Amino acid sequence: MAGLSDFVRKRLWYFVCRYVLNFFSDEFFVQITAWMTFKRFGASYTRMNLSNPLSFNEKINFVKIYKSPNYGHILADKFAVREFVKNRVGEHYLIPLLGVYSNAECIPWNDLPQQFVLKANHGSGWNIVCTDKSSINRIEATKKLNRWLGQNAFYLSREYQYKYIPPRIVCEKLIGYNIHDYKFFCFNGIPKLVQVDIGRFSEHERAFFDLEWNLQPFTICYPIASIQPEKPKKLKEMIEVSAKLSKGLDFARIDLYEHHGQVYFGEITLCPEGGKGPFMPSQYDGVLGEYLHLKLKES
Repeated sequence: MAGLSDFVRKRLWYFVCRYVLNFFSDEFFVQITAWMTFKRFGASYTRMNLSNPLSFNEKINFVKIYKSPNYGHILADKFAVREFVKNRVGEHYLIPLLGVYSNAECIPWNDLPQQFVLKANHGSGWNIVCTDKSSINRIEATKKLNRWLGQNAFYLSREYQYKYIPPRIVCEKLIGYNIHDYKFFCFNGIPKLVQVDIGRFSEHERAFFDLEWNLQPFTICYPIASIQPEKPKKLKEMIEVSAKLSKGLDFARIDLYEHHGQVYFGEITLCPEGGKGPFMPSQYDGVLGEYLHLKLKES
């Protein structure tokens, strides 16, 4: 798909996943899309062993196909998860909600503040960040949001938690533009690592830390950050919140923000990078796999 615009490429890929690859098994889909992702990042791909998973990516895909939690659709739903977070850790961790809409034509643009975030509740990365309402192209934003509402993220990833989420548009207050979000990797309900992304809108880099804020010698997909982000002041509180939100799950990545002395909830991700992100160096795929203890399916 080289040479095509980002818009056309994404539309074509959704069509392929929805109407071509949909006829193939989950196992085939996982292998072929992982191979494509590794190729895109210039990494060498080894076929995943899903019958006896050992590495992190293998285990994430095993969970994705065979062990998705029965309330996973609530965790993946960017609107429904708010009630889950409220009950587990408290409403004060939620970013203020400005509205929920069934389609983009329902958005009361004139009533919204100057800055806000619009996101489709049933997918990943389907967000519009508005830093100045006067400059947003409402027609283009409406088209984009309605296009997302017409898609089902399940077909792009085979993550079953997305399959039956009722599509909606969620509008939240913008608490800050391009601020760090701290992604806590929680294994069997225990936070062990923190991922921080830098330069997502320019030169994307990524850093991993342990809970003592020691930089780790690996990354996933993107180069290790050349500038080490500072330890968040609310790290201890973030660890506690992550443990509470991930309790009872094989694996969860809990995304949190720290802004003006307040910790805010971002989202819960059950399958980071869809379980197909290449590790650099590659052996750390196995190292993180040892952190995740699974009861494999009955033979």
